[in-house]
Amino acid sequence: MEYDLKDIVKEFVAFLVKKQGINLPYKIDLVYKRTPEFKTHAYYNPDSKKICVCVQGRQTADILRSIAHEMIHHKQNQDNKLTKNVKDIGGPIEDEANARAGSLVKKFGYDFPDFNIYSS
Repeated sequence: MEYDLKDIVKEFVAFLVKKQGINLPYKIDLVYKRTPEFKTHAYYNPDSKKICVCVQGRQTADILRSIAHEMIHHKQNQDNKLTKNVKDIGGPIEDEANARAGSLVKKFGYDFPDFNIYSS
């Protein structure tokens, strides 16, 4: 059975919230076309507690990894680990988000094989 990306994202977010204890941000937007203003694959805005993820030309597992990464940042923000304008490339904040995101996507892929997140 084929699943729509929105269905997979909805189930993945529920998995992160229910199974992993990551609190839901205010909103998650999937952006279907890259614009000059959207210069990254994904971002988390701590002020609005909003996550935006570009899906254009990306594999489902990579989109989910971006969502998980930004939700980890949301959790870090709730735990007062984030400061305004975090520019922590390669530092502990980014390292934690990268490591946990990859692990969470892998676990989701094993727990929900019907979604076939590793297909293009």
